[in-house]
Amino acid sequence: MKIDRIELFYVKIPLEDNKPGFFKEPAHFFPSWIPGFRQSQVRFYLLKLVTDQGHEGYAAVYAMGPERKSLGPMMGNYLLGINPMDIQLVNQRIQEFSYLGMRNGWIDAAFWDIIGKIKGEPVWKILGGTGGYVNPYMSTGSTHNYNQTKIREIAQQALDKGYRGIKLRVHSDELSPMIDFVGAAHDVTGNEMNIMVDANQGWPVDLLDETLKWDGDFALQFAQTLEQYDVKWLEEPLNRGNFEGLAELRKNTKTPIAGGELNSSWRDFKTMLDLGSLDIYQPDAVVAGGTYAGGMSVAYWLIREIQKRNMESKDASQKVKYCPHTWTTGLGFAIALQLVGVVPPKERSLFEYPLEGNWKPEYWARFIKGGFTPDKEGRIKIPDGPGLGIQIDWDIINRFGKRVYVGTATTAACQALLDRGFKQTMYLKKKKEEQLERTAKAQFLIPKPPF
Repeated sequence: MKIDRIELFYVKIPLEDNKPGFFKEPAHFFPSWIPGFRQSQVRFYLLKLVTDQGHEGYAAVYAMGPERKSLGPMMGNYLLGINPMDIQLVNQRIQEFSYLGMRNGWIDAAFWDIIGKIKGEPVWKILGGTGGYVNPYMSTGSTHNYNQTKIREIAQQALDKGYRGIKLRVHSDELSPMIDFVGAAHDVTGNEMNIMVDANQGWPVDLLDETLKWDGDFALQFAQTLEQYDVKWLEEPLNRGNFEGLAELRKNTKTPIAGGELNSSWRDFKTMLDLGSLDIYQPDAVVAGGTYAGGMSVAYWLIREIQKRNMESKDASQKVKYCPHTWTTGLGFAIALQLVGVVPPKERSLFEYPLEGNWKPEYWARFIKGGFTPDKEGRIKIPDGPGLGIQIDWDIINRFGKRVYVGTATTAACQALLDRGFKQTMYLKKKKEEQLERTAKAQFLIPKPPF
């Protein structure tokens, strides 16, 4: 079995039912993580892999623009012909991408999707999980300029809809507006609902307006002041690389510290665990990985390492949790569901459910058939179909997207001939055949960290 076709699509789904006219102001919201930006579309690249036996696998990564349109030919050279069951080789290929300055850990989801379909099992089962359900929390995305009336309305909506938690966004260099904002939400929720707070300091973006960057002293003041509201966690209060600063912050506040959504490597997470940087680890498998392995592999290793350390720890206060970030696309949400399905139900945290103004599941998951609507008990079922357990709505992809690459053995050969000439192409073809003969014999094994 081998990958014999690769397709890459660039998709822009508007945050409204129909694409707005050129001169019309589109429906939008203001994401706190990109100050000054108005987000009006769900933009992403969709990867489709097809085997010679007809199995299809999918992965997606969010996009700002056409930054990945040149990725197709690279994937053709690196991925065509390999055995999709050889996840070790897939991780090696992802590592090789990084040598060229491209972090593409997101693509491993398409291989896991295929593996599950070949085995006839959901990914969570392959990885030793039990599946089941998650309990979502409403994850807001804007600061709303710390308007207390507005956040009271939103908190009331979350209560009325039966959510068990709500996440607020803050992004200021003044304590009072942020604390009063959280306090206003707490006035509404009381002890009926968990409150989480996200400072979005982990990966600052100065693309339009400047990101107000916190230091350790300011983060500590905020965390300690939040203690009066007993929030579930304070997310990303410092830069994602400041492992020591996060550990010091965690030691000096009763407010649990969360983060890690954009940290890339297994070594990042192992170092944070060793230092005690976080209470809640939140890798997003779409954006994790890409240096030594794929994002799903990295998230899985973290889950198992957390379980191992929690079992060995005699101090209950030092036990930590895994609770993935999900704010990418409907496919990223499905991947996070599969990974949470590996965690025993009693150890699961509330699950992030993005819901901010026009950023609604009917748009960010519009290309996923059936979507992810909570049931009458407020739960979301973890898909139990083979692989990622989802189906792509190709009517939506074709309506709002464009295929930017098709890769087959023929197109890859033609590209090599034009780029390298006949002699070099024939030499590379022979070497490639030798390598593919090795991967064809590979048996599926759950991957382990490379070191």
